[in-house]
Amino acid sequence: MRTLVIGAGLAGLTCARTLLRAGRRVLLLEASDGVGGRVRSDQVSGFTLDRGFQVLFTAYPAAQRQLHYPELDLQAFDPGAIICLHGRRAVVTDPFRDPHPGAIIAAAVTNLVTLPDKLRILAMAFELRGQPIEELLSGSDHTTLDYLRSRGFSRSTIDNFFRPFYGGIFLDRSLNTSAKCFKFDFKMLSEGQTVIPAAGMGAISQQLAAELRTAGCLTLGSYVAELLRDGERVVGALLADGTRLEADRVVVATSAPEAARLSGLPMPQASVGTVNLYFAGPQRLYQGKKLLLNAAPDAFVNNAVQISNVAPAYAPAGKHLLSVTILGVPSLSDAQLYAQAMDDLKQMFAGDPQAQRILADYSPLGLYRIPYAQFAQPPGIHPGLPENDTGQPGLFFAAEFTEASSINAAMISGEACAQAILA
Repeated sequence: MRTLVIGAGLAGLTCARTLLRAGRRVLLLEASDGVGGRVRSDQVSGFTLDRGFQVLFTAYPAAQRQLHYPELDLQAFDPGAIICLHGRRAVVTDPFRDPHPGAIIAAAVTNLVTLPDKLRILAMAFELRGQPIEELLSGSDHTTLDYLRSRGFSRSTIDNFFRPFYGGIFLDRSLNTSAKCFKFDFKMLSEGQTVIPAAGMGAISQQLAAELRTAGCLTLGSYVAELLRDGERVVGALLADGTRLEADRVVVATSAPEAARLSGLPMPQASVGTVNLYFAGPQRLYQGKKLLLNAAPDAFVNNAVQISNVAPAYAPAGKHLLSVTILGVPSLSDAQLYAQAMDDLKQMFAGDPQAQRILADYSPLGLYRIPYAQFAQPPGIHPGLPENDTGQPGLFFAAEFTEASSINAAMISGEACAQAILA
């Protein structure tokens, strides 16, 4: 019996590898020239550029099961962030986990996040750390904004910290994303580290693909034109070049729009996008390994990070790499995106002459437009998501759209799909 898996993103890789390890015949088809889907990295002039700013939470349960962390040489961010607003830079951090006393002191004295709200953040971390994931995700749902308000957070803290920080995670500063997503991510952030592999986020996908490559079970450049059917049963796939591949089971492990095209089944419709830009320069813009948050109400840049501070191998010796995130995909040319992003960066460092001089020496290096970065996750969406077993004979799904939009959810979907097939 053979299983075809269509799509070598994290879910497809996880599903195919699980089946391979169980002794099943499996063939993984990928339309592009590499594995990983959105979790890929490119080498440009000696720099490592991830295709979109992404991070790994070491507390992710599925990542702990599927990945061998030591092999990835994980590089950790410092907890918290630096809020940039009206020419000020203010530190927010977890005093129990930040290894730098100076950052803890700076966070204690800032008033961009009020003292009562700092205590509320610590109380929320303590509460969610002690709550099982199943319990956290149960019950009724509402927006992240409503959840934060219900916990008593002030408008200034929501605007200055939560909107840009979780805007970078959800790709939506409105905070209308499901509170269940917020609580899960907050729990993961507080229980583990936020990291990137030394060789780029694409190293995660390469690790998942290694066994499949060795076994000869992975084929790149194989675009599936349509599924083959025998009556109601799915029995294989027809490639764009006319090749017919027959199988006992077919797993669609693509984005939701592509899964809808192939299967004809309903999928989550709304999505959020992002633009990720990279600038390179001869000096580091700031010290430390914290994320920069743009709290300005009219922010163009949502967040940025001197990614080579976190993972020095992302840049050649003597060079530094700045990763910049814009929410949505504005209808601007590359030159306009770079120029407007640089203007925002200068505003974020207003009042710092040294930073202004350093930014003047930074030059554009790479840009990624990602119109479909996540499917939108408003409150109440998750119970209605597609199942791994579609109900159509021979057809299964392995993709984040069966769980939630995250690295962890993609791997969970891959695991669940493989188990459904093995059962």
